[in-house]
Amino acid sequence: MRKILIPLALAGTMLLTSCGEGMKTADRAETNSFANQAGSSADYKSDEAYADSEAFENGESSSMSYKQSEVKAINKQMLVYSCDMSIDVLEFDQAVDKIHELINNYNGFIESENYNDGGGSTRWQYTDNEKWKTLYTTIRIPSADYEDFCKDAEDIGDMRRKSSSVQNLTTEYSDLRTTLSIYEAKEKRYLDILADIKDEQDAISVENELTSIQIEIAKIKTRMNNIENDVAYSFINLTVNEVRKYSDKPVVERTDTFGQRLKNTLTKTWDSFLYFLENLLFIIIRMLPFLLVFGIIIFIIVKIIKFFCKRAEKRKKAKYQQRMQQAPPIMQGAPMPPNPQMIPPNVPPQAPPPAAPPASSDNSGNNSDNKDNK
Repeated sequence: MRKILIPLALAGTMLLTSCGEGMKTADRAETNSFANQAGSSADYKSDEAYADSEAFENGESSSMSYKQSEVKAINKQMLVYSCDMSIDVLEFDQAVDKIHELINNYNGFIESENYNDGGGSTRWQYTDNEKWKTLYTTIRIPSADYEDFCKDAEDIGDMRRKSSSVQNLTTEYSDLRTTLSIYEAKEKRYLDILADIKDEQDAISVENELTSIQIEIAKIKTRMNNIENDVAYSFINLTVNEVRKYSDKPVVERTDTFGQRLKNTLTKTWDSFLYFLENLLFIIIRMLPFLLVFGIIIFIIVKIIKFFCKRAEKRKKAKYQQRMQQAPPIMQGAPMPPNPQMIPPNVPPQAPPPAAPPASSDNSGNNSDNKDNK
């Protein structure tokens, strides 16, 4: 029995061993195939990454086309040009006519205009020498003729000030266009929903949402139209000032040395001092009538005050004299003290007279003897 079991056990062991090796071989083959697939996919991904990197470096990638080392050109599709100009002219009316002629020649129009003849609102009559005419106007010129119009406007008179600016609205316009497409798609979806709704309450809520969307669409379209108009027609803010005289050539002061700077400073100081004296003289001349009237009024007031003071003094003296006459006569003998009410206001009070000295004893004795002898 043992002889039979031992060969069977050896045969089973050999069979199990061969099966395990076959399963291991199959697992290894499957693992190798998976590894080969992973490697191929990794190679594919690395090839894609390499291709993307080449496209990125060549500027062909759409999602990663920006590089900080490169300078991108500014989009100039929506540029709004504006200019502020100030011109001095000798013949104001002729200059205004030339400006209107230029506007018509360049197919522009006046957006706003403000004319001032130099007269104030407090006076009803002015002479021509006191008026200084001024014109403030905003002109819209086609952007293609913007530079040419500015050059022709400079030749009308003496250019005193000019400042230009450019506003780029390309990004805002692009954002508005994108937002408009989103709202329009949303509007279309709400219209489709509204067409299929049977319930009245739901229809009302959808209509409210649809109305809000349509209002936003109208605002966006209005802003886009304004941008398009501003891009098509440039702004020129022109100021025309009437002057009596101006010099075409600017005054050049040399300030190279200390002596030249000192000379220029002294000259300016002396001119400023003369200008101050001139203005002071004109101020005095203008104020002289008012000062004369004020002086006369003050003189009359002083005279009236003095008159009333003298009159009050005379009344006081008359009352004093009347009281003195009505007072009773003073008895002979001991002096009466003065009545303070009877003292005139301008007379200082007098001291009472000194009392009589008392009689001596000798005199009294002599008097008694004389009486006895009588």
